[in-house]
Amino acid sequence: MVTQLEKERKFLVKLPKSWADLGSLFEDLVDVKRITQTYLKPEPGEQAARVRKTVEGLDGHTKTVFHYNQKEPTGETGVHKETERQISEKEYEKYLKKANSDKVAVEKTRFVINYQDQTFELDLFKGPLKGLAIMEIELKEMDETVELPPFLRVIKEVTKDKRFTNFALADKKLNEECR
Repeated sequence: MVTQLEKERKFLVKLPKSWADLGSLFEDLVDVKRITQTYLKPEPGEQAARVRKTVEGLDGHTKTVFHYNQKEPTGETGVHKETERQISEKEYEKYLKKANSDKVAVEKTRFVINYQDQTFELDLFKGPLKGLAIMEIELKEMDETVELPPFLRVIKEVTKDKRFTNFALADKKLNEECR
């Protein structure tokens, strides 16, 4: 199991409206991932855990990868202690039986984009959250300069807004209200 500090900034974005801007998005595309993320019932005294199924592949060849993940806040905005390990499909299926009944699976398509030597992850949500687009960038340091891609219109930075964490977006009541 690997534990590391995850430092990221998040932005609520509006999707491109023009074909030219959409073309710019795909010009710098590195990967596309289809993600299903399920939160588990927390064990006593532990942070909530999640399992993730990721179907990766941009060139027509796909592979499916499964992960178990826990994030623990550090007290610094945008920084978490993250513990993650790859698991088998069998383990994934076993964990799904421990799904948190107050949460729904978060489904999204992730576009990995390189822009100005920085890697951005643009998540387009499915299901009741359809239309929501959040862009993230992982950083070495939180005060690092970020050059946002001009072909995506940033509505606002949501790094400090807990409503835009995947954990919050998985809330069953929120998802029912979105329908």
